Amino acid sequence: MFDQQALLDYLSSPEGINKIIAGIIIIGAINAIFINFSVRSTYGAVKKEKNRLIMQQKKINKLYPKQE
Repeated sequence: MFDQQALLDYLSSPEGINKIIAGIIIIGAINAIFINFSVRSTYGAVKKEKNRLIMQQKKINKLYPKQE
């Protein structure tokens, strides 16, 4: 399929090393984007649920005020 020796020689050259480093940086950036999205969506959902529960508790307290 490919000449392995020629491929290894290319990847060992400065030009090939630059391509490898660029590929690693691109994969790292994509990974960081996915992690950021995952964390934001998880904590965003938790924050929305917390706000919903607070609003629900405020409505309950308004309808049924505590008598002292």
